[in-house]
Amino acid sequence: MDWKRTGIWIAVVLLIGASFGGGYLLAGKTKESENTGIGITIIDDVGRTVTIPKTPERIVSLASSATETLYALGAGDKLVGRDKYSTYPEEVKNVQEVGSGSSPNLEMIIGLQPDVLFAWPYSRNAIISLEDKMPVIYIDPRSVDDVLDTIRMIGLVTGKSSEAENLIAEMQNKIDAITDVTKELNKTQRPLVYYELGTPMKTTGPGTFTNELIFMAGGINLAADEPVRYPLLSSEYIIERNPDVIIIVSYGASIEEVKNRDGWENINAVKNDRVYKIDTNLVTSNPRLVQGLEQFAKWFHPDLF
Repeated sequence: MDWKRTGIWIAVVLLIGASFGGGYLLAGKTKESENTGIGITIIDDVGRTVTIPKTPERIVSLASSATETLYALGAGDKLVGRDKYSTYPEEVKNVQEVGSGSSPNLEMIIGLQPDVLFAWPYSRNAIISLEDKMPVIYIDPRSVDDVLDTIRMIGLVTGKSSEAENLIAEMQNKIDAITDVTKELNKTQRPLVYYELGTPMKTTGPGTFTNELIFMAGGINLAADEPVRYPLLSSEYIIERNPDVIIIVSYGASIEEVKNRDGWENINAVKNDRVYKIDTNLVTSNPRLVQGLEQFAKWFHPDLF
């Protein structure tokens, strides 16, 4: 069997009982059909088969993307615990904090008696003891399509499938409105883009959200052909490549700091005042990534958007 990863693959499941709104069949992208007789079964992003016996009334999230998605689907009122990095939307700050994904308070999580726990894969070593105490779902979307699949899965798990499909359709419409224009652009019409993370000269290469969003927005990622996902480049190399646009993540260097680097005054992006800052939350695996895409498109092609 080809176990090709495409985000969270949702098993076809038969939902029965009043807690899931009666008996009906829901299908998402499937690795294999699974009918457990009760609840729903999904295969999460670390390949685990997880059964959720009823629609969750109490949820803990150690993954900010899952947290945002819960609120976007109208299930934020079910959240009883969240990690310290889950700070959007504003009302989530009223929810009990249970530490971080790498250093969670296990006793507190157990005490909250969640019906399901969402977490990043990197948290697994810290929370593996919880896997036999509650349903734990690990999410690890690595592409725009993966994000949409994750939203669909969270909607299914929380009884918000209609809301999830509406959100996905809204996001897809915004994506299509941009890519329908940019797909017609040839290489000479696409600006060369250097995107910088928190460490100077560290950027995003192939297999990252940023690389995908830059192309979708009508640009060419300077690091698109690097052999690793997060390469560390030299200043001389960036100057030689001469990017047309520079984007700095919100927790990185200031715009003035970048402009004043030795030799960077000769880079087209600096000469033409096309150095920008982007909120990191707009270019990651949550529903707001379409806002990041729209911002990229406006920066890259102000004449088109």
